[in-house]
Amino acid sequence: MLSVGDNVDSYCLKCKLVLAHVILFKVDGVINRVKCKTCGAEHKYRKTMPGVKKTAVRAPGAAKVKKPAAAKVPVNDAPLRWDLRSRNMPPKTSIRDYSMKDTFKVNDVINHSVFGIGFVEKIASDKSIFVLFHDTVKLMGMNVS
Repeated sequence: MLSVGDNVDSYCLKCKLVLAHVILFKVDGVINRVKCKTCGAEHKYRKTMPGVKKTAVRAPGAAKVKKPAAAKVPVNDAPLRWDLRSRNMPPKTSIRDYSMKDTFKVNDVINHSVFGIGFVEKIASDKSIFVLFHDTVKLMGMNVS
């Protein structure tokens, strides 16, 4: 069991090497601070160089285990689609104020009090629609009395 004043190998941030250090103090039996015997720098005890990962040793000829492919995160293309729709909108297009009580159809242009201008992309059911806003597609209610 190592105690205060004993020598221990630690990674020195100043020397950038694992070198002999003197244990300055321990907390709950764990080495906390050390002093480099080469440069004299005092720092937190580091057993190995930061960023070095421990590697598992494989038996020769053992099959390498492949990690499953990470699920691809869908790209939010709503801002691009919204920009194209707004640029290509005919000048005399009527823009309706959004209300849950109204009924909408595909390609209607609405003005929502919070989300702004939106384009009805799809009718989800007789009570809901998908609307393309400047940042995302939202499921909105309609025909609700």
